[in-house]
Amino acid sequence: MLPCYNEIMALTIVKQYSVFLLNEPGALKNFADLFVREQVDIIAMAQDVRYDAAVVRVAVQQDKGISHALTKAGFTSVKTDAICLDMPNRLGILRDIGSVLSTHGINITTIYGTSVAGGITRWIVVVNDITKALNVLETSGLFEG
Repeated sequence: MLPCYNEIMALTIVKQYSVFLLNEPGALKNFADLFVREQVDIIAMAQDVRYDAAVVRVAVQQDKGISHALTKAGFTSVKTDAICLDMPNRLGILRDIGSVLSTHGINITTIYGTSVAGGITRWIVVVNDITKALNVLETSGLFEG
């Protein structure tokens, strides 16, 4: 885990799995069962449905061999490093993250997240240069109290 600034922000590297999944009743439940059996907690998820199939993106803190379990269960998946940003929710935070990264020539290839008014926001961000993105975000001053 990387440094937190006055407990305002947690900036960590997580694993994202992009998995092909049929779009049919029970498919998501069966997919989620695999993570329960392997005792891997899903910290974020996004799904892009196209007709009879979907790409499901799941972010996990520790993959504990989930890649092998996915393959053994017949799933096609791609594992990627991603940045997980946890911070207090505020208006404009997504714009500010995008601004910091784009100013330094870092392309966001995938982003998804959620927030609760007055609560915490979590964004999962996949970029073309994760090392540079982490350095830029850490030194941007964007998350200091």
